[in-house]
Amino acid sequence: MKYTGYDKTADQRMKGTERFVELCGRRWGMKNLGTLVVRQMRSGKGMSVHATGRAADIGFKDTPQGHADAVEAMLWFVKYYKELGIEEVHDYGGLINGTWQGWRCNRNGKPGWKKWTDTDNGGSKNGRWIHIELAPKSNGGHAEDDVALEAAWRALPKPAK
Repeated sequence: MKYTGYDKTADQRMKGTERFVELCGRRWGMKNLGTLVVRQMRSGKGMSVHATGRAADIGFKDTPQGHADAVEAMLWFVKYYKELGIEEVHDYGGLINGTWQGWRCNRNGKPGWKKWTDTDNGGSKNGRWIHIELAPKSNGGHAEDDVALEAAWRALPKPAK
């Protein structure tokens, strides 16, 4: 899977993205903090993937259990990124290994995490939400299709508790 990033501005919310957020709420009690928002990236270096309707900010509780749920979710997303059609995950809170970082489906030819610095980052240091970017159908994703997204989600093993 290649990384799509911003490709075009959506004129409506993406059904698969909305269902993804809903399923995160059901499983981990997370909240939708925003999906389709037409805006520039916080860095000002181009349009945000939120403008495509394929990105979501998903809030988690600022409690030990909420943090544990967020880590579990992010690790599950990365483990099953191909099946779920996930291109990017941001760990703004540095919850995984205490590292402020971002994961991408293709970093120098393979999926991986990148530790961020104050000058090279995905923004929102210490944020209490997860940023997710879903792939479009043209890249093997389900952002546009809620039925396909939910079928992929339900076909996967639940995270081990």
